[in-house]
Amino acid sequence: MQTKGFIYILTNPSFKEYVKIGYADNVENRLKQLNNSECIPFAFRVYATYEVEERLTDKKLHSLIDQLNSNLRSIENIGGKVRVREFYAMSPEQAYSILETIAILGGHRERLKLWGPSAKEQKDEDLAQEIAEEHIERQSPFTFSKCNIPIGATITYFNRGKANSGLECVVVDDKAVEYQGKKYSLSALATELSGSKHGVAGPRYFKYKGEWLNTIRARVEGRQDPARVEDVWVIPCNPKLYDIVGALEKLDTIEWSQTNNTSVGDTIYIYVGGEYKAIMYKCEVLETELYGNRSDEDLEFYKTLSVKPDVRYMKIRLIEKYGKDKFPLAELRERGLTNVQGRCKVTPQLLNYLDGKG
Repeated sequence: MQTKGFIYILTNPSFKEYVKIGYADNVENRLKQLNNSECIPFAFRVYATYEVEERLTDKKLHSLIDQLNSNLRSIENIGGKVRVREFYAMSPEQAYSILETIAILGGHRERLKLWGPSAKEQKDEDLAQEIAEEHIERQSPFTFSKCNIPIGATITYFNRGKANSGLECVVVDDKAVEYQGKKYSLSALATELSGSKHGVAGPRYFKYKGEWLNTIRARVEGRQDPARVEDVWVIPCNPKLYDIVGALEKLDTIEWSQTNNTSVGDTIYIYVGGEYKAIMYKCEVLETELYGNRSDEDLEFYKTLSVKPDVRYMKIRLIEKYGKDKFPLAELRERGLTNVQGRCKVTPQLLNYLDGKG
């Protein structure tokens, strides 16, 4: 009798450079076993699962990965005894891509599931990243010149869900900014604005031209910056109702209906349907919680419009345009976009693709 189980990919903020790939009849029970240990700062979480009909199927996958690159697996020698572990030095997106290929070749794409983090898991990942960024700051403090940000440039503070998100300050020298007539280091200002009892890594809380400062620094330093999916959305636009192409040829800022979870500073990728069927715009949320009559700047681009005073909307600013062949629907689906009818959060895999890493 065949026994159904799951190949799983697990991640842990304690060692972000590794993923754990294994098999379990019951993934939740396996997760509880692993997380009973007090030897690691953060808990494991399920990144993805693939349903299989045989035990030890993961061993075949291990063998495949080892043949592709034997240096990826964690192997240690303790007291003359070699211990081969189920940990691989790869990103979860890379591990998922291998599992996805196997699922597609086997004709069972529907058995593959990409898991999103729970609120607690997301908090742990954010905390781990904060600690990592603070460590980078202590080793080599952020400088604006290294990131090609000139003196006099305006940068914007963002902290999801905070009322003061969207405040601006001005770069006054290579390591400091001015806010309300006072000079601050980035970390000092971020700590004050966030109300944190402890110091925080300033570059995690400021954007320049729609991009996080720590992302800019990581690119300059040749590091891979972890995807921040909690504030990135994909929203659809039907060009039969609103001529988004015409609107963003003429305007840099437009208004859009707002959902409950959108915050100032969030990144919006706009998927355009109809003849385009592609993500064509990257925007940034400037203002939220707006009600009543909208401006008339883009009225000409609405095919149908009913103005309702109780409808909530937001203002978004264009950051980047893409041709319709840059992010077509077929490739978006392969990278995990499942919904083009309504707005949704991106997955890490999709964000890496949109950022040019995937």
